[in-house]
Amino acid sequence: MEELRGHYGTWRFDGETVRLRFDSGRRVPTLLKHLGECAVPLAAVREVEFDRGDRRRGWRLRLWLVDGADPYANLGVSGRDGTTPLLLTGPHDKELVAEYVADQITSAAGLARGTADGSPDPREVARGLVARLPFQARTAEGTATFDGARVRLQWDGLMAGSAKEKEKAREFRLTEIAEARWLPPVDLTEGLLRIDLRGATAPEATDIEHDLCTLVSHGTKGSDETLLMAATINAHLAPSPAPEAAALPGAGPAPSAEQDVETILATIRELGRLHAEGLLTDEEFSAKKAELLGRL
Repeated sequence: MEELRGHYGTWRFDGETVRLRFDSGRRVPTLLKHLGECAVPLAAVREVEFDRGDRRRGWRLRLWLVDGADPYANLGVSGRDGTTPLLLTGPHDKELVAEYVADQITSAAGLARGTADGSPDPREVARGLVARLPFQARTAEGTATFDGARVRLQWDGLMAGSAKEKEKAREFRLTEIAEARWLPPVDLTEGLLRIDLRGATAPEATDIEHDLCTLVSHGTKGSDETLLMAATINAHLAPSPAPEAAALPGAGPAPSAEQDVETILATIRELGRLHAEGLLTDEEFSAKKAELLGRL
């Protein structure tokens, strides 16, 4: 089994899997410490990027996965300095070892893709790169908790605004969620985790202190935790069905009428809250409510 030691952890790989194990030291990014270790099937590796760097920067080894397998790809962390478990860096004096390992992973990944009985399920790969459940992310504003079925936002931190303190907490069923989004803090601008709901087309809140679908991070406090939370939620979301899926021969059973009604009513309740908070106009709320009621 080949092994490569980097700044924040160690990668080991055989002919089938790259195993990523991260350290727990003070300088290790919080996201990696929460993950501890994870694994990537070599058949899911689309490309291996290696940069020899220089004496100051050191080398970089980055795995790029097949579409849908990287849960961090759509969260704004795909750049050079983005925090992701798929990046390993190390000191310049080990560049030849790192380059050799990069070449070995490239060859093994190509062989795995060519000989695999079938492509790995991207969603299963993604779930192997996120937090184990239940998972809780804490910021100066409060906490987000995800148990696989529900996401709970609770605003009990020192930086929680009056509107969120009054609300205290809110829960969202996984079936209600369209996507979890993450924005990093930039300069004096807060970062945030935002829960977008299915069927809700509310405009972005002008004041995040009143946006009850968000958990805010201030500076680096909670930024990595909310990034990991967003990736974890998205990795467990059911894919949106294609419009023609129900007509395809052999397609799986459609959701029951009871499930449809429950989802629609939950969406209407959420629209009502957004309307009451001033995030939807009377016209927008009435139009969307009428549209949803027409599906019952």
